[in-house]
Amino acid sequence: MTEWNDRSLDERFLQIDQRFDQIERKVDDGFVRMDAGFRELNGRFAAMQRTLIQTGGVIIAALIGLIATQV
Repeated sequence: MTEWNDRSLDERFLQIDQRFDQIERKVDDGFVRMDAGFRELNGRFAAMQRTLIQTGGVIIAALIGLIATQV
């Protein structure tokens, strides 16, 4: 059976602190990867929005041209 004294408790708490530090680094690394993924996704949505606006502009111009030729 382990005899618990101040030194052994300090060592154990140091091990626990080190483990939490490792977990904290892993969590931080995960958030960095998520942020990068969201930035990429945001860029894709921006490109899709530009495409939709351009397509809408072309459709409106075509409709105006069609109406103008029918008069």
